[in-house]
Amino acid sequence: MQFYFACIILLLTCLEWKASAKNVFQMSAESDRSNDRGQEEPRLGAVTFNFAKHFQSHMVLQKAPQRANIYGFSPTIGQKVTLQLTTVPATHPYNYETTVRQGQAAGVGEWNFLIDAFGPNVVVTIKVESGGVAHTISDVIFGDVWLCSGQSNMAFTVIQMIGGAQEIADAHNYPNIRLMTVHKTESFTPLYDLARVDQAWAKADNNSVGHPAWTYFSAVCWLFGKAIHKARHYPIGLVASDWGGTPVKAWSSPQALAHCGVHENNGDSHTEDYLEHLKDVSPEDRHRLEGPGNSSVLWNSMIHPLLGMTIYGAIWYQGESDSGVTARVKYNCTFPTMIKDWRSNFNKASNGQTSASFPFGFVQLAPNSPSPGSATGFTDIRWHQTADRGYVPNPDMANVFMAVALDLPDFNSTYGTVHPRYKKDIGDRLALSGLAVAYHQSGLYQGPLPSGSSISSSGLVVDYGNTWSLDIRVSDGFEIQCAHTHWVATNISTHTRTTITLNSNTACHTGEKITGLRYAWRESPCALHKCAVYETSKGLPAPPFVSLADYYTKGDPVFRFDRPHYI
Repeated sequence: MQFYFACIILLLTCLEWKASAKNVFQMSAESDRSNDRGQEEPRLGAVTFNFAKHFQSHMVLQKAPQRANIYGFSPTIGQKVTLQLTTVPATHPYNYETTVRQGQAAGVGEWNFLIDAFGPNVVVTIKVESGGVAHTISDVIFGDVWLCSGQSNMAFTVIQMIGGAQEIADAHNYPNIRLMTVHKTESFTPLYDLARVDQAWAKADNNSVGHPAWTYFSAVCWLFGKAIHKARHYPIGLVASDWGGTPVKAWSSPQALAHCGVHENNGDSHTEDYLEHLKDVSPEDRHRLEGPGNSSVLWNSMIHPLLGMTIYGAIWYQGESDSGVTARVKYNCTFPTMIKDWRSNFNKASNGQTSASFPFGFVQLAPNSPSPGSATGFTDIRWHQTADRGYVPNPDMANVFMAVALDLPDFNSTYGTVHPRYKKDIGDRLALSGLAVAYHQSGLYQGPLPSGSSISSSGLVVDYGNTWSLDIRVSDGFEIQCAHTHWVATNISTHTRTTITLNSNTACHTGEKITGLRYAWRESPCALHKCAVYETSKGLPAPPFVSLADYYTKGDPVFRFDRPHYI
């Protein structure tokens, strides 16, 4: 009998081991398949009492007049949570108390504190305690928090840029610029916490700014933040959440996409030259450059968990992956709507502390294929980035600013033509624009914009008004449309400080009317720093534009630049 029971026990043990081995094998196979795709659905661990992952020592919290939200998670609904904030050097502690409430996910409790408003440069230690468990973060400083997002040109790191070595060597001089990089993870459902943080909050120094290519830290994010810090003289927190090769729909909520009629996940493929470049990179870098394209998967995992954090603004470098035929048609809706939707969601989740109209800056796409390239694709995206007006801020994109980058080709870039290394120009231009729009600093912050036109005996005169003093570097780059059918290149014949005159008299065939005018309407319209029109004080390039003619009683075309032109 004992032998009989021993055999049964042995049999059950073997069956249990076999089932366990099968489960382990299935998990391993699933993991292997996920790694092959480079798109593993995040598996968050069991909830314990703690801060949300992006609340760490050395971080920047948003300064006054806004109030910072500090929050986290707990498995115990209804349990008391206390927070003690102590200034450094110590004056008196600030004490807060709340209870754990049911969170967004089943079995997950959330707690939140809306702390007092603190001015810039105040340093604090923050301790939270609940159920006998305590966690402390220290060297937390108040300043402005900026979120940096987009695809590979935002992920492009400091070490990769021209002048990167000097930037890295100089970084330790700015310890009050603090950096954090979000882990690249996709999710098909909204996450309540980040899956991981690649770069924990750190003071700027040679290490935190100078990691290897495509890891961290973002060059455009760093250069923008550094310029803002130098101008404002208080701490700046930079949160990089980006992934190469990703379309705008991956970063947009389902509600934002539905507003624009985007319901499918069949996006455009990458451009041929981008795919060729990917063949030459390592599997690890390919993962970083060929991110997921499904709707909302990065909104869910890399933006949604950050919504409760109080931020000052955001910057964005993306659009290359939307330049294909299908996606670019909707970009004049998807991009402006994403901005509005981010603003609304950050405002709600932060208890109204992040402004519902927070400043949002973007980089207008740089060149890609050798000059001049196509008249569609990147050109459409540049135009749609401005909601078809050619400039920002505008009535459809309030409190939005941009950096023009169409004169920065880098066809010999080690990282492919789509990744120009001239990030210093971009960072400087974006910061100049941001200081004007986000911080109301006076002075010119964008290149010349036409204000009107007229016909003279010499040709079509384009008037740029009295805001700018024009710097004309080459004579080409303009095109005239004839009879709504074809575009013809034309040159600048003469110019003044405020106007240019185009050779338009013989551009169209006899009997054809001039029906359109456009500028820099090519994927790569000019050589480095050699587009046609700049302003003289800061060397800012004019943005591209297109305008369709009105006709008045005299019969001459009249071009206006104060309304959208849909292409």
